Amino acid sequence: MTELYPLLRRGELAGVLGSGGEATKLCSVEGGCRYYLWISKSSGVDVTGLLDRRGILETGQGGDRGFAPVKPWLLSPPYVHARAVPDLDEYARMLARWVGRELRGRRVLLGFSGGKDSMAALAVLLRLQEYIDFKIHVMFVHIPFLESPRSVEFVEKAAARLGVEVDMRAAPRREMKSLLKWKGMPRRGYRFCTMYKARPMREERKKDPRLLEVVGDRLTESPKRFERLSKAAANRVVLAGRKFRPTYMFTLADIVEVVRGLGLVHPDYLDGVPRVACTLCPYKALHEFEKLPPLEDPELIEKVLEKTWRRWYSWTSLEVFREQHLWRFGSGEARLLLNAKKAVESAEGLEEVSSREVAEAYRRVWLEGVKAPALDDPWRAAELALRAMRAGLPVAVPEDY
Repeated sequence: MTELYPLLRRGELAGVLGSGGEATKLCSVEGGCRYYLWISKSSGVDVTGLLDRRGILETGQGGDRGFAPVKPWLLSPPYVHARAVPDLDEYARMLARWVGRELRGRRVLLGFSGGKDSMAALAVLLRLQEYIDFKIHVMFVHIPFLESPRSVEFVEKAAARLGVEVDMRAAPRREMKSLLKWKGMPRRGYRFCTMYKARPMREERKKDPRLLEVVGDRLTESPKRFERLSKAAANRVVLAGRKFRPTYMFTLADIVEVVRGLGLVHPDYLDGVPRVACTLCPYKALHEFEKLPPLEDPELIEKVLEKTWRRWYSWTSLEVFREQHLWRFGSGEARLLLNAKKAVESAEGLEEVSSREVAEAYRRVWLEGVKAPALDDPWRAAELALRAMRAGLPVAVPEDY
């Protein structure tokens, strides 16, 4: 599952790209896509012609069998090349008309990471406060050892810049250290660390039955979210029960414009990665580990990595385990993936892509912004995306673009 970013050349849309699993896809505006499997942190190989009808790469047999579900990793709704919300103040007034009565006098909880979606949501809430009297409770939860301290520093900087108080939380350090030593590194399908992000939010909801929680999901982030949120978009719903979704119809172009306008672009984006997450998040693609911010206790992580390798991955070398960041996958899945990479690496004539090129494409969006046509109605973004999805296109554009 992935969110598509625009490929910009001289400010113009030349295509889209997205990363997920251990792969990246590059697509033209017209719909042709190339699929790259990351062989190392610095290099990916075009495996488009090696995929079966399901979009899966299978190689070898028996103990040498390789498997990589390339296309399933990269399922995505279309990228909408338009501004659904070109005027934030006008949109805040619109929101005030829609939800003013339900929102007035209540407390709104925003889980804040400093990433693009939570930053844009905070910007909308602050603008909305100019028209409706309500309280904003901004909460940030830090995961020691797995998340770089620079995320804490960035959130503190954002709080000072915007003049908001952020409820700074952290998972218990001793508990996290014990879990890492006992369970090893978190992996896909078993991220024991996420409960520490969710628990404080859940406790706040229990304490205040009138509390509204901001949900930062957007239509075009993933197929599942698109399927779920497009139904809400059809009915123009932004507040249902205790869930408030003020930004779910925002396009990536909207998000980028709002965040750049605040002057608060998270340093992870400027490093060329598409998402803000823990430094050692198992859902990162391999190329996202090419440039990592500093960790607070790298010696602890080295010990945990070595123990994780010895316990489950000693069928390969510790060096390969580290270089490939195989801890992200379960042992059996990692073995199949590594076999697939070895088979592909030995093939001849396959086009390569470098992590430098991909990082630069992601970074350019934040350095240059996204010039996209404005829609006269924010809900049209969902209609454009649905039409493009039905046509099998990776890009949705207004009819007159």
